[in-house]
Amino acid sequence: MPQDRASAEELLGGVEIFLRKEVLPQLSGASIYQCRVAANILSIVQRELAQGDKADSAELQGLQSLLGREGEGGNSAAQLDDLNAELCDSIRSGKLDGQRAVVLNHVRKSLQNKLAIANPKYAGYRESLGE
Repeated sequence: MPQDRASAEELLGGVEIFLRKEVLPQLSGASIYQCRVAANILSIVQRELAQGDKADSAELQGLQSLLGREGEGGNSAAQLDDLNAELCDSIRSGKLDGQRAVVLNHVRKSLQNKLAIANPKYAGYRESLGE
């Protein structure tokens, strides 16, 4: 972890603002689209840095609870992939039919966390929050 300012999030934010306010107004044609894409990517990375660990942790805890795997250590992407695959298998097999509301709640919360990172302005995300 760096000891000095600026943080990775602040650096990304500065570049994003520069692209949107300084570079974008000077562009034309396809370059406008490409600059917007680049600025949006920087925004996503900023949100991933700020919210990603918390979202992954919440998803992992939810999966462990649903699948009866509480207390298992780790928080790796591979573990999340494995548990999500197990959740899919459990849904397909009917093993979780009696926990439909809990499964739907977990999936909804996980999706909301992912959308908060990927595109918090997405209308479906806003609607899922009751806004």
